[in-house]
Amino acid sequence: MARPLAAKHFRLPLPGTDRAPDVAPDAELRPRPSIRLSWSKAAFLLFVALPTALSAIYFGLIASDRFVSESTFVVRSAKAPLAGGLGGLLQIVGVTRSQDDSYSVQEYLLSRDAVTALSERLPLRDMFDRPGADFVARYPNLLRGSSDEELFQHYKSFVSVLHGATTGLTTLTVEAFRPEDSVEINRTLLNLGEALVNRMNERIRADAIRFAEAEVKRGEERLVETQLAITEFRNRELMLDPSQSSLVIAALIGRLSDELAAVTAQLREIEASSPSSPQIPGLRRRIAALEAQITLERQRVSNASDGLAEKIAGYERLNLQREFAVKALASAMTSLEVARNEARRQQLYLERVVEPRIADFAEQPRRLRGVVVTFAASLLLFLVGWLVLAGVREHAIKMK
Repeated sequence: MARPLAAKHFRLPLPGTDRAPDVAPDAELRPRPSIRLSWSKAAFLLFVALPTALSAIYFGLIASDRFVSESTFVVRSAKAPLAGGLGGLLQIVGVTRSQDDSYSVQEYLLSRDAVTALSERLPLRDMFDRPGADFVARYPNLLRGSSDEELFQHYKSFVSVLHGATTGLTTLTVEAFRPEDSVEINRTLLNLGEALVNRMNERIRADAIRFAEAEVKRGEERLVETQLAITEFRNRELMLDPSQSSLVIAALIGRLSDELAAVTAQLREIEASSPSSPQIPGLRRRIAALEAQITLERQRVSNASDGLAEKIAGYERLNLQREFAVKALASAMTSLEVARNEARRQQLYLERVVEPRIADFAEQPRRLRGVVVTFAASLLLFLVGWLVLAGVREHAIKMK
């Protein structure tokens, strides 16, 4: 039995007309496999096959050989060894790694200052533009002109500096179109790094000595000030040492007290034996004079405003300041001597662990890896773009 045709796929002609039946709207929206397949092939060829082919042509036929020269160095700092234990055994020679200074050398070797200094010592532009260098890797090229900034950017693509945080070793890698050029650039950069370390040493020495000399100068000024204050005090008070003066006054008071005691005893003896003796008024006057003199001397010592006690306190304060100034000056002079002795030693060292050597063969570019990376990146971008377009198309169909 024949299956009836679905009415939704065909329409009968209108009465009195010869017009062919219209196609259903859902048939118009049906995807066309041939067109989609052709667009997919074109996109794949354009975004995947073409970049991969160009990469294969460049790396296989055009890219110039680049020779690599590597060297390894470490920046060390001369320090006093630890008290004992494993640290003392490791630092028995007084040399330790200096991480911060290693990073300083690393930053300098990748700076424009290093490029400028390198250009003054070597024909750097000519080394980056050797005959036979391809149009992409040479300098200047299609993407980079001949300015200093573009030379610096090109330099960073040929020179790398990596610092190992665990080992403390820094690896300097240089690429060039000739093996002797890479070695020459590497050695010159090492010399520039050593020059930087020497400048840092000079600054350390100068700063240490300058600081110590400033401390000595301040100590001398303080000592002079305290000595002038003591001299002014002596001239004003008309005494060399108030403490010695107090001893004199104390001795005087002691003698007066002894004399007062003797006169008082004599008076009592006379009053007991001969109350009407004519010596009694004289002895009483002498006792009164001695008591008045003793009271006067005691007031000189204990008077808070202009007494000897205040003068002794002021003099002791000035004398203590002078002692502090003398000790501070002695300490500053010792520090200056130590700083001068340390300045005679090398504080920082750039020690070459591995010297640069001439390469036997060209390590760069890695041609097969370059082609594979180009293919993988192009394919990844193509798939991402294809998924995005598919999502947009599906969203557009749903909106209709």
